Amino acid sequence: MPLRDLPTESLAAAALIRTEELRQRRTLRRPQWQGAVLACLAVGSTLAVLVPGSASTGCYLWRATSQPVSGRGPALALPLVLVALLLADRLCADRLRLRQQVRGWGSAAIALVTVITWAGLASQGRTGCSTSPAVIGIVACGSLAASIAAYWATRVPVVEPVVPEQPEPAPETPLNQSEIRATFVQLSSVADSATPRPTLIPVVSGALAALLLLSTVLPWRELIDPVSLGPTGGDAGLGRAQLWEIPYAVGWAALIVATALATLCAAIATLVAPKPAALVLRAASVATGALVIAGTLAALMQLPPRLSDGVGYRPGLGAWLALTVGVLLLAVGGTTTALSVRHRRPGWRLRLGVVAAAGLIAVGAGLFVPAAAASQYRPVVVAGAPHALLDLRGGQLVDRLGMRVAIGTSDPLDSVAGTLDGTPGQWLLGRTGSEGSTVFEYRDGVALPRVTLSHGVTPPALLGVTDDRMVLLAGGAGGKPWAILSVPLTLVAADVSLSHENSDGTLYVTPGIDILATGQGPALTHRNANRSIVVWGSASTWEIPANQLHIGMDLKDFLVDPGPGAPGNAVSTGLDGTTAWRTSETGLAVSRPGTKPQQVTGIAPAGCVLSSDVASSSLTVDAFAIDVRGNLWLGGSSPTVVVTPDGVLRRVPGGVAGVNSIEARPDGSVLLGVAPGGGDQVLEISEAAATAASYQAAPEPTARCDRRTPADGSTAYRASVLPSVPVEDPPVTAGGQPGKAASGRSTHLALDSQGHVARVRLPNAAQVWAPDGQGGLWWTVPSLSKPVSEVAVHLRGGSATVVRDPQPASATQGGGSGAAAGDRLVTAIGDSTYTLYGPAQQVKRLHVDGKLREDGLVQLSSGELAMVVEERLLLVQRDGRTSPLLGGATSGWPISASGVPASQWTTDGQWFAGPDGKLWVYDGSHLARVDGPSKVTLIAGPAQGVPQAADEVTVIGTNLYFELGNDVVRLEPTR
Repeated sequence: MPLRDLPTESLAAAALIRTEELRQRRTLRRPQWQGAVLACLAVGSTLAVLVPGSASTGCYLWRATSQPVSGRGPALALPLVLVALLLADRLCADRLRLRQQVRGWGSAAIALVTVITWAGLASQGRTGCSTSPAVIGIVACGSLAASIAAYWATRVPVVEPVVPEQPEPAPETPLNQSEIRATFVQLSSVADSATPRPTLIPVVSGALAALLLLSTVLPWRELIDPVSLGPTGGDAGLGRAQLWEIPYAVGWAALIVATALATLCAAIATLVAPKPAALVLRAASVATGALVIAGTLAALMQLPPRLSDGVGYRPGLGAWLALTVGVLLLAVGGTTTALSVRHRRPGWRLRLGVVAAAGLIAVGAGLFVPAAAASQYRPVVVAGAPHALLDLRGGQLVDRLGMRVAIGTSDPLDSVAGTLDGTPGQWLLGRTGSEGSTVFEYRDGVALPRVTLSHGVTPPALLGVTDDRMVLLAGGAGGKPWAILSVPLTLVAADVSLSHENSDGTLYVTPGIDILATGQGPALTHRNANRSIVVWGSASTWEIPANQLHIGMDLKDFLVDPGPGAPGNAVSTGLDGTTAWRTSETGLAVSRPGTKPQQVTGIAPAGCVLSSDVASSSLTVDAFAIDVRGNLWLGGSSPTVVVTPDGVLRRVPGGVAGVNSIEARPDGSVLLGVAPGGGDQVLEISEAAATAASYQAAPEPTARCDRRTPADGSTAYRASVLPSVPVEDPPVTAGGQPGKAASGRSTHLALDSQGHVARVRLPNAAQVWAPDGQGGLWWTVPSLSKPVSEVAVHLRGGSATVVRDPQPASATQGGGSGAAAGDRLVTAIGDSTYTLYGPAQQVKRLHVDGKLREDGLVQLSSGELAMVVEERLLLVQRDGRTSPLLGGATSGWPISASGVPASQWTTDGQWFAGPDGKLWVYDGSHLARVDGPSKVTLIAGPAQGVPQAADEVTVIGTNLYFELGNDVVRLEPTR
């Protein structure tokens, strides 16, 4: 060996110094527990901000859609500061003084951000902001992080030297060449093992992957809303959406999260297994970057263009952050791979192949996954089966680009409208505030805002759009004025609250809005298949063709009255002249061209299932509509059905129930508004009018439910509709003294002081009331004496008689059942106690066991009582003895059925004292009299003019008065 190649003492000393330096740097770079704890606190504070909280706290930082809470930005700054502190500490690990300063200033920054976050949330004045789990998590994580960072700043790492501080004295004899060479070889091995591992690449890749995960919960879509007011214009009230909330990007988001997590895990694994983890880290970084870049650019190309009115979508903060992070990740993975290939390090071919394959697969996934589900929603339509037209999640429409539109009215179909002239178009009225809504144009699966409406607490109903103007019905709640308005779509905002008047007494609206017609509330509306608009109020119904909507139109020209019960109720008309209308709360009638009106609902006994005859099926109809071919569509709590022109009831395929609105459209389709599981949906049946006849017919009605051949009675009556029944106040106070009482909302038919039939307003203090069968009224009120007792007032004509109960009123005494006959009155107290008021100021208590059915109490003129107790009809004597008359079966036969045991007769119906003072019943289609136990006489039926499905029946003398909606039908016996 040449002499110059032999180690010398100087080279050995230099190697020793280099080894000491490397050992010190390695010790300084060694991770400490403070850094691990700060990383955990960063994750915990991020979760405290981004994990959805309960709305009940009143101050939750995420998804606060009803009352947004500001302050989420400063709260997200806390985890970012923690991550920045950890990165800065690693970068200045070799400079002890700078490192201590970074830690000290970092602890101060953490404390400052925590204080700012707390102050920003507490300054909002919300009670829940001091106890919200999200806010508590932010404050707790920030306080702990500030304390740990401050403690970390005071700590100096202890470095163990390779050579002791006081080495042993050197021997007198110098080292020979062999000993020097052995020492050099030993120090060289130490120096090689102490060579620091490159940690910058894993740290940068892991940090970028964490930021990418954070970007998935930040807004990716922002709606450009030119309708919003304020100095910032379209930026005010931007509608934002997370990547997870965009319907077509759910699969894409899952891929991004998977690759980002792989990158993060690989960066952490490099501390344990450097070589295999580095290969995975390069591939995961390239795959994540390529996926994000390709997918983000592909998604940005799918955004709708900015329209002429300024409406459109733009990328949000999350999209730009993800795009930036993707470029950086791709650069990190590609640069390290390129350097490995350039220096021809061992295994470079494998690294190049893995990275190239991962990049190509990620680019393909980024281009395919977002675009696969981004096309316009095309439902799979099965003939006759409803399919989802709009899916309202909890009252909100989520379009295919993530836009949320709150549907603001109680009836979803009042917020979904087409064009009045039949041209294509779909319009939504969505609630965007407590007293404001926005009209949206629904085009290609995207909701685009057009006009903002200020309407007060009562939202309007959108009727349709024509000639760049929308027609809507505003106001009308609680007896307030209502108006049909024509609002230009070119307006940015419009006031349709109708809460102010002009100097000339007209209703104030935003200039440019036309008032087509006005009225006094209440007012409801719907659209017909013949392109007409129906508006109905307390006593009138108007049907206005769409082509006759103009300024100054006279509503008197559009009054409709197809039959008893129609004025003030909903009416639906088809193209062939078929008309359906409500006759009462439960009754529905239909009239077809060339035939007599037919009652279809409200007359079947309780418990009758759906059958081919709708009149023989007991069902509650919440919505109805006549389509273009005369089919009658019925919806409610039971499955949706349709009655075809041949009179057969048919079930709609799919068994759609819970329908609260139906609209038949001019194109033959039918829309169903349903509310399953707390959310709303609008279903469409394409070509419903053409396919209705092919639906399967319901089974034949059972014998006890069959109403196709109703029975007839033996007494002849003459039926007539009273022209007008005035509403009057009683001439006495609630206590029966001359004066005027504070009237309530309830009315009852009685004779006024001139002997004419009138609707008498009952006092607001009345607890129980009942007609006496002779044109008078009874009611009870609490007395003003102490102790408080009950006072019964008998109003006859213009005078009143007062009967005072001598016993104090009990705690359970109040509103309940009552019945009267002449000068006798009975009221129910509690479950089994009754008070009897008789002539000559007689008051008596009576006890009868059993639970009384609501409105199942009858006072007979003889002084006896009739009670419907559970499923039985009982006759109660004055001394309390009872005897059964009929009933007992839970699902009995109608009382008009012959050849049925008395125990099988149903007790359903309205029981009252008839004109002859005996016990009568009205079961929705017949009048019958109970002459004794198991003895029933059928008095009259539909053939004798008995109205069907009436709301109330009142006896005045020998006449019977039936209330059908706002109409009163009088039945007079013919002599």
